[in-house]
Amino acid sequence: MLAEAMATLVLAYVVLSVATVRVPKEWKTKQNFYFGLAIASCVTAGGFAMGSVSGGELNPAVALGIAVENHVHPGRAGSSSMGYCAAFMFSEILGGMTAAGLFRITHPGEYEDAPETKNEDAEAAEAGAAGANAA
Repeated sequence: MLAEAMATLVLAYVVLSVATVRVPKEWKTKQNFYFGLAIASCVTAGGFAMGSVSGGELNPAVALGIAVENHVHPGRAGSSSMGYCAAFMFSEILGGMTAAGLFRITHPGEYEDAPETKNEDAEAAEAGAAGANAA
């Protein structure tokens, strides 16, 4: 269960760090698709690392889906207890909550109000209106 929580923590932290932060003003473009590679790498690494230990689900919804499917169609191994599912879900939620707390501590600037920025069209319109009023 600890392994599942740690892998979920890493995945959730990476998602928060790359997909939800503000774009620096110095960047020429707001689009950056590297975050997809970072997230997919975490999912792949977590799946490989946890696959033989816990199944590498990394998501409470996936854990629930697998448990329900196993309960409906037990197969050769037989039906597993839903208690295992609850334990997996709890550890994954705990990992996600820990990642959110860690992100809050390491990225405090993301929780401050963004400074108001005017777009170039609004500035041009204001300059044109100021020029027309001066004449």
